[in-house]
Amino acid sequence: MRTTRKFLAATAAVAAVLTVLLPPPNNLMAHGGEDHGGAKPTAGVGLVDAVGLPKESQFLFGVRTALAGYSATYNRLTLYGTVSSAAGGEGRVVVPQTGRIVSLTAQVGQQVRAGQALAVVDQTLDATQQIGLSTERANAQAELRAAQQDYARLQTIADIAARKDVVAAELRLRQARQNAAIYNGQASSRRVAITSPISGTVDVFNLAVGQQVTQGDELFRVLNPGKLRVTAEVFAQDLPKITPGAQFRIEGLQGQKGSAPARLVVFSNAVNPVNQARQLILELDGAGTDTFRAGQAVNVQVVGQAGNGPKQLVVPTSALTDLNGKPVVFVHTDPETFKIRYVQPGAANGEQTVLLGGTVNENDRVVTVGTYQLKSIYLNQ
Repeated sequence: MRTTRKFLAATAAVAAVLTVLLPPPNNLMAHGGEDHGGAKPTAGVGLVDAVGLPKESQFLFGVRTALAGYSATYNRLTLYGTVSSAAGGEGRVVVPQTGRIVSLTAQVGQQVRAGQALAVVDQTLDATQQIGLSTERANAQAELRAAQQDYARLQTIADIAARKDVVAAELRLRQARQNAAIYNGQASSRRVAITSPISGTVDVFNLAVGQQVTQGDELFRVLNPGKLRVTAEVFAQDLPKITPGAQFRIEGLQGQKGSAPARLVVFSNAVNPVNQARQLILELDGAGTDTFRAGQAVNVQVVGQAGNGPKQLVVPTSALTDLNGKPVVFVHTDPETFKIRYVQPGAANGEQTVLLGGTVNENDRVVTVGTYQLKSIYLNQ
């Protein structure tokens, strides 16, 4: 018992000495660039209209950002158009008469010249046509014999016959001979050569020698891919953007690669009575004829003259998402904080979107990759 009392007294004495000898503690100071003053925000804790995400999680999710900014590039209009063949870019060959194909020289994909023979068709006649042709030929032969006899009779009495009668008989005989020759020629040969109307490439066809064809049927289609045009319709609200200095560029739809400039051929003044739109006709030049094909649906980008119209605030299209059906973007305001900004999107394409309203400002850093993760964290906090 006495030993314990002695130990406690010694311990109290040592503590008193240390209290006297050691200096009082100083205030702690934070190092530069470090924040020791408070707790860091954690994901989805205590934030309203914002998401807290540590740097480690940002790296894990691969979060990427980009600056919002003003641009005059999007003083543009996007129209939907259709590619078709321009004048001289497509030639359709139809059968001039019902018949049978006796010769076929064209092949699919073959390069042909204007006027080059593609096939030969032998005309066939039904019973009524054959009877009609035989009747006309017999009438022509009868007229020829009558004209010959009348002319021979006048020649025997030429000294007393009137001059005008002799001349009339001679003209009648000449005409009868021509008519007879025509009908005889039709009877002996009824073949006609089918030629290409333009220079180009023979498109796909299904024909064979000996096949029966009907008058008016399309036999071949010859295409010249170097002559293409694009037709688009412009509605009333978009008319102010079709300015005299406007430039046009043709782009493939989503999933279709390629783009090419186009020049204006005509902007029709006539209005379509069905949809009240005006027709815009463009012609593709150069590389566009190798990129696009007739019948293809495309986007027509109409860009106003340089400096025409005010600049507009744009953000990457990938930055846009929605919360409860309303479009938003996430703005990186602090190293580990992302705030929600509601916006009103306008014209857009696959790369950028115009903001018509909202609280996003120029040089705000908007999230372009990782918006799905940020939205999920916000909805679960």
